Amino acid sequence: MKLCKISIDGFRNIKMSEIICSELVALVSLNSYGKSNLLQAIDFGVDFIRRNEDIKKNMMSWTKGIPLNKSMPSKDFRIEFEMKTSIDESTYLVLYGYQFKWVRDDETGARIVGEWLKVKLDEKNQKYKVLIKRDMNKAFYCSTETGRCNSKVKIEDNDLIINKLKAFDSLYYYDIIKRINGLRVYIERHLDASDSYSPNPLIRTNVDALEMEGNNLPREIFNLKKLHPEKYELLMNAFMQLFPQITDIDVQEVSVKTKLENKIPDDLPFKLSKEVYILYVSDNNLNQPISFEDMSDGVKRVFLLLTNIIIADINNLSLIAVEEPENSIHPSLLQNYLRVVTQLLGETRIIITSHSPYIIQYLEPHNIYMGIPGKYGVAQFKRIRTAAQKALINDASNSEMSTGDYLFELLSGTEEDIKIIEQYLETENNE
Repeated sequence: MKLCKISIDGFRNIKMSEIICSELVALVSLNSYGKSNLLQAIDFGVDFIRRNEDIKKNMMSWTKGIPLNKSMPSKDFRIEFEMKTSIDESTYLVLYGYQFKWVRDDETGARIVGEWLKVKLDEKNQKYKVLIKRDMNKAFYCSTETGRCNSKVKIEDNDLIINKLKAFDSLYYYDIIKRINGLRVYIERHLDASDSYSPNPLIRTNVDALEMEGNNLPREIFNLKKLHPEKYELLMNAFMQLFPQITDIDVQEVSVKTKLENKIPDDLPFKLSKEVYILYVSDNNLNQPISFEDMSDGVKRVFLLLTNIIIADINNLSLIAVEEPENSIHPSLLQNYLRVVTQLLGETRIIITSHSPYIIQYLEPHNIYMGIPGKYGVAQFKRIRTAAQKALINDASNSEMSTGDYLFELLSGTEEDIKIIEQYLETENNE
């Protein structure tokens, strides 16, 4: 599933925010405003789809997610995904979303109160067909290709219709049902990537050879080279574009023996491997290869992110989110870094967060979402309007600033400065 748009509301301090997922978009605001909350809301919303009924019940009772702001106390959680997918040489646009009430003292909450699925061919003059609809009292699905969405389905308050229809494999839109249930995102929060490079004999059970956990990167690189050599070469070339002094990266498999090998119970979530893996780097400035563990923290985080982007594409992840990528690379390399990241993406989309003016000057304005301080600390992210981009650039130039410096100067200014920023942003009535 290729993500086109995400709309989210009612999580912590997040008020309705709509993110159009081009290849790479940025959430930009001052510190401690809501960027991380928005990423966690997306992660939460996708995870909710994949969980069973009992865990869904617990998630709807998770106190750390409930909005506490005075202007939106206990506001319903709502999320919608607009996606694009191909089936039998036809491309479809898919709208799927749901809404639930957070837990309440009067026991009327912790229940799903809305769910919808609409699909249409990605062609001109096509209309969405409703395949799932649900409110607090009734739930329906479309059972035939020529019929309407009027087949009743019995569903619990803590279950989604999209989950229940996984058992209806004769439905003509079953492939779409499966793909929504398989929706996956990854939030990259490794501000310190050092632990990812240590040789580690522990392997979690029931995981693929290529995983996104980032706690055993040398093993992932070994498997990538073995299973997807063309992707491995793509990763190496991309990394060396950023750091041309590095001439080679090699991964070595080392056999290990341990007395604990036969003493670990089978029911534990991990096992001991007979091999560990070590990454070595050859650098023009050094007279011998060194372990990747000895590289700088910034270089290690960059390589980890590039690896995860490659693996995300292999595993058909819809979205990667990265917090503050500018912290891992010098400002002079940032533009090239963003370009390399975009080249690796494939069908995966990426959202980055930043409080750096440098990010802004290297992205197209319509890919920047500004977080404007609101009343009672409510966070809402809005995109820079296409029609306002020229005025924004001119205003920044007239102030003898870069676009990024100009916007951050306004963000940290007075209420009048905030009103100036709002003139550049989309509202519900403009684009």
